[in-house]
Amino acid sequence: MGLKVRVDQDTCTACELCYDRIPEVFKNAGDGIADVVRCDIEDEEGCWMRVPEGLEEEVQEVADECPSGSIIVEEE
Repeated sequence: MGLKVRVDQDTCTACELCYDRIPEVFKNAGDGIADVVRCDIEDEEGCWMRVPEGLEEEVQEVADECPSGSIIVEEE
């Protein structure tokens, strides 16, 4: 089982950390607010992207460093 990730756009402060560091996973959705580059899983919480193999550790680090705590990482 891998990881999945999403961004809570309501709390994102547009610091640009995530999409500057991992453009394969995160993008600027407009006005600097982050989002995942694709929606692999959609549920009541929003759109989740499966974290590509080899990027799990980096995605977790960026989530831990996110100043607003807007990046949510869970095991799939």
